[in-house]
Amino acid sequence: MEDIPDRKAYVKATNADGVAVLEGTATWCTQCKAIAPFVDKLIKKYPDARFYKYDTDHAPDIAHELGVNAMPTFHVFKDGDVHTTITGAKAGPLEKAIQEAYGDGKVEDVNTSE
Repeated sequence: MEDIPDRKAYVKATNADGVAVLEGTATWCTQCKAIAPFVDKLIKKYPDARFYKYDTDHAPDIAHELGVNAMPTFHVFKDGDVHTTITGAKAGPLEKAIQEAYGDGKVEDVNTSE
């Protein structure tokens, strides 16, 4: 996951074509640390998506622009536009938002028996 240190990097990352996932975090955020292993799995599962994080304490202008008031907050961008916002360490909704942004809206269901 790439760090976003400033507004210039934020604009570049979120205005590119495709899917970008931006995580607002802080060093003191326990929920951010709790969901980190799941985010690492998503990075491997969705290789065409770009994953970024920024520290809200070091980049308050980005947090303010995105309306972040709790951590972690994930913003899923699609082709430069905010597609979905997830506040909190919510693994299921985060993965669903990434799948939807991929464009197929497909959510895999392993229980397809009739």
